[in-house]
Amino acid sequence: MSSNTTLPLHMYIRPLTIEDAKQVSDLETEGFPANERASLENIKYRLNTSPELCSGLFIRNFESDSITIKDETLIGHILGTKINTPTKFITLESMKVGNHIESSDTIAIHSVVIAQKYQKKNLATLLLTDYIQKLSNQEIGNKIVIIAHEHLVPFYERVGFQLHGENTDVVNDSTFASSKWMDMARELIKEEYDS
Repeated sequence: MSSNTTLPLHMYIRPLTIEDAKQVSDLETEGFPANERASLENIKYRLNTSPELCSGLFIRNFESDSITIKDETLIGHILGTKINTPTKFITLESMKVGNHIESSDTIAIHSVVIAQKYQKKNLATLLLTDYIQKLSNQEIGNKIVIIAHEHLVPFYERVGFQLHGENTDVVNDSTFASSKWMDMARELIKEEYDS
């Protein structure tokens, strides 16, 4: 069976809001095993405290008049918070509810997911590239960190993340020990344009 590479119509990216919590939770459930997905409580916390660090890729569905928006379907998202850890990387503690540190300059991506139906269309690259560009230009922080499964390291390297080694905090936890988790980081640099 060949994968269809045609992109869906009426796609757009916008910040997530608390009203999106149910769709975000459903996508987390589809995209991650139970031990890796964010709980609804954690999703709501992130959407309430750091909506500017949570981005959604949606498809708009229109009424028959082709003008009026009927609804929108979330097909991908990124969830983030700001962290301030001694290692400057994600820890189990920094992923918990209540641990967003607004004054920090380090943005932690806790979740990147694309609905299975829309995978293999470079939509994760599109979403991450948009996310990085917006955060760079808004000067919200100085760097983005992520923990990635070892097999996903080349994907994140293609969008500018650098490998910093194995995350021992997460690997030493029995709920995450089934695979290697790698620390990755990307500096945020504002794009300068000539006038």
